Amino acid sequence: MSTPARTLRSEPQTGADLLVKSLEAQGVDYVFGIPGAKIDKVFDTLLDSTIKTVVCRHEQNAAFIAAGIGRMTGKAGVALVTSGPGCSNLVTGLATANSEGDPVVAIGGAVALSERLKNIHQSMDTVNLFRPITKFSADIDSPESVSEVVANAFRAAESGRPGAAFISVPKDIMTRDTESPILTPVKSELLGPAEPDALATAAHVIARAERPVLLLGLLASKHTAAEAVRALIRKSKMPVVCTYQGAGVVPREHFDYFGGRVGLFHTQPADKLLDSADVVITVGYDPIEYEPGLWNKNRTRDIIHIDVARADVDRDYRPQLELIGDIAATTRQLTFLLQPQSFESH
Repeated sequence: MSTPARTLRSEPQTGADLLVKSLEAQGVDYVFGIPGAKIDKVFDTLLDSTIKTVVCRHEQNAAFIAAGIGRMTGKAGVALVTSGPGCSNLVTGLATANSEGDPVVAIGGAVALSERLKNIHQSMDTVNLFRPITKFSADIDSPESVSEVVANAFRAAESGRPGAAFISVPKDIMTRDTESPILTPVKSELLGPAEPDALATAAHVIARAERPVLLLGLLASKHTAAEAVRALIRKSKMPVVCTYQGAGVVPREHFDYFGGRVGLFHTQPADKLLDSADVVITVGYDPIEYEPGLWNKNRTRDIIHIDVARADVDRDYRPQLELIGDIAATTRQLTFLLQPQSFESH
C-alpha cells in the first residue's frame, strides 16, 4: 500500500514579508537606513528581496539620500530606521524633504502594540512627532493594514506637491501572519489643465502686459513640466527667472530670455528683472523657495499662479489669478492661447 504524497505547505506570510513585497511592487530599488532591534525583522526580509539595502552611518544621512533619490527620479526614496532615537534622527531630513518638495517614505520601527503606552526602552509617539513636518504620518496597527498604509504613504509622497511620508511599524506586527494582498502601486491622480475661463483671462492679462516675467519654481523643473515651460518661453519670448529649486529648466538656446536665478539677498540681475515686471507669472513656485517679502513687498502688480495647489494667502503673495491643475497641461494650454512672439521687443 503506497503512502500518499504529503502536501507541501509554504511558509505563512508575515507583516514584514507583506511590507517588503509592497515596496518591491512600488518599484523601490534601494532602502537606506540603520538596523535596530525593533525593525530587524524587516531588514532580514530585505535580504531575500530584489531591493538593495544600504546601511548608513546616521539616520539623517539616510533621509537625505532618500530625498536625493526622490528628487532625481520623481519616485519616493525610502529610509528604514529603528525605534526611538532612530526615528527622531530623521526629523531634519524629513522636514527638509517636505519643504523642498522631495518625495520620501520613511519607515520607523516601534515597540509592540501592547507596550506602546508603557515608558520602556525607545518608546516614542513618532506618528505625532512627524505629523507636522510630513504630508502623511500613520501607524500600521494590524498585519492586514500593512499594504494599505504603504500604498497611501507613497501616494501622498509622490502626488501633488511632493514631500515626505512616515510609517510607524510596531515590532510585533512585522512577525505576525497575514493573508492580505499587495495593494501597491497606486497611481497618482491625473489632473487636467486649469479651467478654460481662467486660462483665457490669464492669456488676456499677459497679452496686455508691457513687462511680463516668468518666475519658475521647483515643480517647473520636474521632467513632466519642463518641456511645456520651454515651449511657453520659445513661443512667448517672455523674460524668465528661476529660484534655486527651479534651476535647469531654461536650455542654452533660450538664454537670450533668461535673467538667471534670484538671490537670497535680492542682489542678483534676476531680482532687478523681477522688480521691473508689471505682471509676474509663477510656475510651480512655493513661497518657501524665495520669500515674497523680498520680491513683491508693497507691490500691486498682477500675479498669475500656475501650480497643482492653490496659493497660501500671504500679505506679499496674493495672486490675482490662480491656474490650478496639472502644470504641464495648463502651461501647454496657455502657450496655445498666447500670440507667437508677442513679447519679443521686451
